[in-house]
Amino acid sequence: MLYFLGIIFVISGLVMAIPIPVAFILGEGYLTPYFAIPSGAIVLIGLLMWRKFKRTDLTLGKAMVLVTLAWALVALFGSIPYIFGNNMSFLDSYFESMSGFTATGLTRIQGPTDVAAFSPNGWLGGAKPPDTILFWRSLTEWVGGLGVVVLFLAAVLGAGRAGRKLYVAEARTDRIEPSIRETARSIWKIYFLLTLAGVVGLFLAGVDLFTAVNHAMTGIATGGFTVTPESYSPYGVPVLAVTIVIMIAGATSFAVHRRVLGGDWREIFRNVEVRLMVVLIVLATLGLVWKVGFGDTLFQSVSALTGTGFSSTGVIPPEWGDFEKGVLITLMVTGGGYGSTSGAIKLVRIAIIIGAVYWVIKRSFLPERAVVPMKMGGRIYSERDVMETAIYAFIYILVLVVGALITMGEMPEWSGIDAAFESASAQGNVGLTVGITAVAPPLVRVVFIIQMLVGRLEILPVVAFIGYIVSKVPRRRRAI
Repeated sequence: MLYFLGIIFVISGLVMAIPIPVAFILGEGYLTPYFAIPSGAIVLIGLLMWRKFKRTDLTLGKAMVLVTLAWALVALFGSIPYIFGNNMSFLDSYFESMSGFTATGLTRIQGPTDVAAFSPNGWLGGAKPPDTILFWRSLTEWVGGLGVVVLFLAAVLGAGRAGRKLYVAEARTDRIEPSIRETARSIWKIYFLLTLAGVVGLFLAGVDLFTAVNHAMTGIATGGFTVTPESYSPYGVPVLAVTIVIMIAGATSFAVHRRVLGGDWREIFRNVEVRLMVVLIVLATLGLVWKVGFGDTLFQSVSALTGTGFSSTGVIPPEWGDFEKGVLITLMVTGGGYGSTSGAIKLVRIAIIIGAVYWVIKRSFLPERAVVPMKMGGRIYSERDVMETAIYAFIYILVLVVGALITMGEMPEWSGIDAAFESASAQGNVGLTVGITAVAPPLVRVVFIIQMLVGRLEILPVVAFIGYIVSKVPRRRRAI
């Protein structure tokens, strides 16, 4: 297990070196030690682990433990530039790093001006962070959008059966090429092309190149970090329109992208998840437009459902009442396509649950011996598929409710709907906020960190990791 962890460390260390030339280009060379030193240290540690430990086969359980440990440690290393380059506390730095790598977008750096009265220019702490730090935030989301293990699989030869188990452990099962390694490489190629298209689109829409690069990376990763304290509220219709396309592309399964790029354009129209995504966006927009306005409603609905977290209003303003927040919570819990960069329960699971309800009702009117398969999108789902989907959705909601209750207990001045909103945003890896994250006490920040990781890895790997740690704790023997 540690053999593979060493390789992941090496790759993560190389990623951490990318901001070094960027710092010189941006005229912030003084920041390079905060990337160069930890980058070199991580690569060295990884190489030592790679050489010292032997490669062994992994069970799925150990793969889950490894993936969870890798994400926790990579986020820890990623927090170093925030500590020294932006003078943040360890907890805030780790929060920012975890939010980045999980492609969540909740932030302790960025504070919208309409709620952060203590922040004169909209940035928490008063001063605008260095551009290199902002680029690092975007890069962590871009890498985290696909996952450190997918990056590992794309870079390493001969991952074999262990690679397949790691791929599954990182909440992915879709295979768009004959092998897992080729699948990982194909996904990264598509990802890069979509990001490049986003950069060009945003630049032509009127934003500067630095902003276009950062927002294309975080948009296609459905992450939500921006380089302005007000998120997308300063921008006009052209930028918002391009960004909506970017967010939807990020929340669409890479299997769909692969077929479309292969010439099968009709896949966009017949894919169940894409159709459900469009229906939910239309329904949410129609439900909110009468009070909020078409532009903000459409943008916020797409942002919530895709799990991006860009906001055309900064934070969710007070005039958005409980109903409006409830609609956005529903979208954030639903999420985007399976096999995309989006988080939450995922559209296909919601479709299965809806289909199961219809299937049960249909069966109740037929003879007991009648064979009625549950069919959706040309695929037949077994009762076990339905049960596993329902169990996952139940556990997901349960964890979300616990997070909301802890937030309510620690922050009684905020309403229950606000606590649920922020909890749904953290666990769905969304990043929309009502302002709680900007003023959250330490315990709430820790809870959100856990929820971000749980949401990104789809619960089971984190549970497996906790169980593994508990099993390794020595127990006292009872005296006879």
